[in-house]
Amino acid sequence: MTKPSATSSHAIAPDLDGPGAADTTEETRVQRRLAEAIFEHRIPPGTKLPEVDLCRILGTSRGTLRKVLDRLATEQLVEQIPNRGAFVAKPSVEVTRDVYALRRILEAGVVRTLAKCACGPWIEDVRQQVGEEREANRVGDTGRYIRLAGKFHLDLAAATGNTALNQHLKRVVAQTSLMTALYDEPGTNTCSVHEHLEILDAIQAGQHAEAERLMEDHLIGCERQLRLDAEPKPVDLSTALSGPAPAKSAPPAKTAKAVKPIPVPASRPAAKPKRAKATA
Repeated sequence: MTKPSATSSHAIAPDLDGPGAADTTEETRVQRRLAEAIFEHRIPPGTKLPEVDLCRILGTSRGTLRKVLDRLATEQLVEQIPNRGAFVAKPSVEVTRDVYALRRILEAGVVRTLAKCACGPWIEDVRQQVGEEREANRVGDTGRYIRLAGKFHLDLAAATGNTALNQHLKRVVAQTSLMTALYDEPGTNTCSVHEHLEILDAIQAGQHAEAERLMEDHLIGCERQLRLDAEPKPVDLSTALSGPAPAKSAPPAKTAKAVKPIPVPASRPAAKPKRAKATA
């Protein structure tokens, strides 16, 4: 088994981690900006990607942008339509169900393989990462939470040492992340932290059948949370590509204003009783 890379900055984005992660070329910079905006759900599926606007927003040339769009089209993240331009891919309901079924087959095999072998030091690194995933979810850092949730699944695949499996699962996880952006229920988390921990426990205990069952149930649950009749809302590309929105923090508690004491007037001396008039 091999230890998953701890340096990948965006594990759910194909070709943006691993050996090419240190690539600082213009094409890689532009590809990373676009891919992260897609995977962090800032640019929803079906959004048009006008070349002129993207070149201005990203500060790049048309030649570079076209190469990037070609790469993303190869990864099935972008759809290029003749005479219409490039769009963020918008997978159908049928394709979504098929890809989730493929994930269940692939990832059941991953956890079954890991549970049948002695766990290496990688498992503690993944446990620590799940803790970071839980914290990101707690504070509302959605972009980081999405990245870590996807990274959990890819780190398990990387731990098998099977490069072909790892590369294939990257593409499949990237596709389902796009599908989550299109169909997820607002306010819900499609990847449960406690279920990730249960899967790790079963792997570490060598319970391969239980690990396989937990992973299958986990992915079925993720799919069931999708609203497969939803339509994405339009988005402003300048805002979406400016970076992830900061996590919302609780408003500072209002301090009580000092209340000025109301001056109490000095007590007046009691009025002298009037003398009663003498009666005849």
